[in-house]
Formats: sequence, structure tokens, C-alpha cells
Amino acid sequence: MATIEGLSHAMAFEFNGLLYVIGYRAGGQYLRRSADGGATWLKFADDSEEKLVAMPADEQRVGFVKMGSQGRALLVAVSRHPVIDVYVSVDDGESWECEG
Repeated sequence: MATIEGLSHAMAFEFNGLLYVIGYRAGGQYLRRSADGGATWLKFADDSEEKLVAMPADEQRVGFVKMGSQGRALLVAVSRHPVIDVYVSVDDGESWECEG
């Protein structure tokens, strides 16, 4: 099991020089962003280094991060057995909305 500073089942995606990492901790999927390959984490507007995407989420399955619509939306698929919910952020991970 891969771990990145407290996040297990981590998955990374790079877009326009930023590294997006999503991983599981304590029942939820969390997102982090980095401009230097993960050496340091970019701060969100509330001064946090990560944002909760969804809770509850299955621990055994990794959320999938990708940019949609040529970088206009960040999409994360979160497994909640027996379904997968898709969460969308249009503000680079600051806030998330479940699309079902």
C-alpha cells in the first residue's frame, strides 16, 4: 500500500506543471496539489494543504483524478460499494460537488 504523508492508496495526476494527489485517510478521500513534484504542498484559500473530496469512501479503492474539459474541471471518482460517485471541482479543488 503506497502512502504519501498520511494518505494511503494514493494516486497522482499531473496537469500544467501541477501534481494532484488523492488518497484515503480516516474514511475519506483527500486531495493535495504541488508545484514541485510533492516536495511541498500548495495551500488552498483556507490555508490548508489538502481538501476533503468525499466521505465516506471505500478504503480499498483509490479515487481517480483527471482534468476534464481541457482543464476546466477536476473530476474524482469515489467508490462506495456498490456504486461509484463522481465529484467535480471547478475551482481547482477548493470545493467539491457530487454529480452522482
